[in-house]
Amino acid sequence: MKNAKFKGIFPAIITPFNSEGDVEFRYLRDVARFHMEKGVHGFFVCGSAGEGPLMSTEQRKTVAEALLKETSGRVPVIVHVGSTNTREAVELAKHADESGAAAVGAVSPFYFKPDLEGLIDHYRMIAEAIEIPVLIYNIPQNSGFNMTPEIIKKLCEIDNVGGVKDSSGNLTQIQEIIETAPRPITVINGADPLLFAALMVGADGQISGIANIVPELLVDLYEAYVKGEYGKALDLQNKIDEVKRIVAGLPIAPLKAALELRGIRAGVPKRPLRPLNQSEISTLRDRLVSLDLFWH
Repeated sequence: MKNAKFKGIFPAIITPFNSEGDVEFRYLRDVARFHMEKGVHGFFVCGSAGEGPLMSTEQRKTVAEALLKETSGRVPVIVHVGSTNTREAVELAKHADESGAAAVGAVSPFYFKPDLEGLIDHYRMIAEAIEIPVLIYNIPQNSGFNMTPEIIKKLCEIDNVGGVKDSSGNLTQIQEIIETAPRPITVINGADPLLFAALMVGADGQISGIANIVPELLVDLYEAYVKGEYGKALDLQNKIDEVKRIVAGLPIAPLKAALELRGIRAGVPKRPLRPLNQSEISTLRDRLVSLDLFWH
């Protein structure tokens, strides 16, 4: 299983919440259906865009179960199980494996940051607890710790570590991870502005927050890349970058508001994150309409 490859566009699917912080499962199902209709190749659930670190362990389990039930094996689902502590990460990984996930992703422990020996032990314990592959999740802007190519190389020596999702935004680092891995691994980019460039240096695909609101743009870019239509792919990257700039700022809230503007119920962020106010939503609508993509 460690050599299984995951290719294409995987939305880091949002988790719709109500104002009390409870999951709106009917909205989650609608979001998943919207994405699958647009041709996405899989899902990454309970990640950063999915607000996984804000959820309780039980919420994370029920969200993973709901998405796996909705997809019913039509596309692979990678469940994020990263946590501040190893015990919870292992518990979530076992649950994901038992529930039918294709793989798990795990961010490096945040707040308290282990040394290299502790980090290796952490990922080894996750990997040994399950049969499905483990993808290392590197997002230094949130975790406060960059998983360098040297660290990734050591972690990939662990049996059942299948690859990495790198959201560092460092193209040179992504290329070095691909070139120095001790065996073939899945390398998935997580920084939306680097999608086309990452594919060009050998990345297998994208786990994307922006794919929540414009999945067709990313799917079209990936398909253009596969066909060798690089001019078209670059044009699509420029459109994705424009959308990215428009929804930059507050975490999560603009993604959910933009989905709502597309007619897909997305709920609100989980506190302490806040939703956009009406003035901010109006500005977001005007800026998205100006792109002449899907808002008319």
